[in-house]
Amino acid sequence: MRKKKTPLLKRLFPHSPLLRIIFVIVMVITSYVVVQNVYHFVKVQQQEAELVQEKARLEQEKENLETQKEDLQDPSKLEKKARDELGLVKPGEVPYVK
Repeated sequence: MRKKKTPLLKRLFPHSPLLRIIFVIVMVITSYVVVQNVYHFVKVQQQEAELVQEKARLEQEKENLETQKEDLQDPSKLEKKARDELGLVKPGEVPYVK
């Protein structure tokens, strides 16, 4: 005949129900803290991913602005832009409207 297995808490604390209760309370608190820390960790990872995407977008925008800055410093490109977009002409030229 097999001997009946005793529950873990009774084996750990055979004579003290108060210690069993304290053990359960400590385990519940520990579980809560672990779950809370895992939640916080996941939230921080999500924020990190969002910030990485934002950084990539801002770097692309910076490159675009640098290109525009270079274009505005080149006199030939600046003149072409003034003629094409603003319709400006040099003195003595006849304006042509498309």
